[in-house]
Amino acid sequence: MMEKTLRIILAGVMAGFILFLAVSVVYKLTGNISDPSISKLFRETISMQWFYKILLLNVGTGLIMAITYSLLYNVLPGGGLFKGIFWGFIMWVIMVHQPMIMHLVAGKFTADLLLTWVLQGLTSYVAAGISIGLIYKQ
Repeated sequence: MMEKTLRIILAGVMAGFILFLAVSVVYKLTGNISDPSISKLFRETISMQWFYKILLLNVGTGLIMAITYSLLYNVLPGGGLFKGIFWGFIMWVIMVHQPMIMHLVAGKFTADLLLTWVLQGLTSYVAAGISIGLIYKQ
């Protein structure tokens, strides 16, 4: 039981770092945070404190992803790697599509935003899911 708990924590922290890395790279390239799950939370001036908050939020998201993955492990299709890819894809759908639809309805949606959300979101959540699938192995 203790080993399983440690694997969940390690998988969650690793997934959180992957999500943070993706947000940081996109910020460096575009000059803004486009991840719909966190962009509205931080309206303050960009600073190191701001990035620490983003890091903690992403690690928290990674931990929630890993805990939920462990609870749903037996109902997810495939083996370890495919389970991770599938889980990352499901998380991407949940985290990105609802804000995407809201932006479409509000008329605030742009091609750049779509590209960033699809590439950053899909890449980061699937990579986080893969790390969870590889680390968690039951």
